[in-house]
Amino acid sequence: MPRSPDALRLIREESRDRILAAALHLFAQHGFAATTVKMIARHAGIAQGLLYNYFESKNALLRAIFERNMADVWESFETAEASARPAGRIEALVRSALDIVRRNRAFWQLSYQVRMQPEVWAMLGEEIGTWADAIRGRLEALLREAGSARPEIEARALFAAVDDVAQHFVLDPERYPVVEVCREIVARFTPAGGPDKGGGR
Repeated sequence: MPRSPDALRLIREESRDRILAAALHLFAQHGFAATTVKMIARHAGIAQGLLYNYFESKNALLRAIFERNMADVWESFETAEASARPAGRIEALVRSALDIVRRNRAFWQLSYQVRMQPEVWAMLGEEIGTWADAIRGRLEALLREAGSARPEIEARALFAAVDDVAQHFVLDPERYPVVEVCREIVARFTPAGGPDKGGGR
């Protein structure tokens, strides 16, 4: 009996998800350069030729992994922006961002590896700069609403702080005191965290 369009779509989505999960696992474990399409196909349990029906190249797979995980980042902003209090939005964002890192440690491990390989990082194209600018812009808006006197500078500092925590946690998830450090970041970047309205240090 022929499959319905919905059933075929579901099969395609499941296959695509399986390929992405396999690629992420192998990229994070072996590095981008050392991972081959053949390895990814084998790990995903599909024929190598079939993989190309979903992704035209290994570079396209890397890009798709980053795009999928950026969706989690935007979701964390939406969660934060739904908070009733401006200061509460910063706390919600920091906690949500670090929860994402906890849930998807393999992606962030890959992300930090790729940053150290300029030739691989360049494969992601202009999207990386666009994403970073968009994140800073939304951070500025949250900080401005929370009363920051210098939201442009505070946004860059907050971005760097959360990114630094994520990197340290990925390197040593068992021992890194992520909850306590998260609490400190929240205190520093909300009005209650310092003498001035910008959460000054």
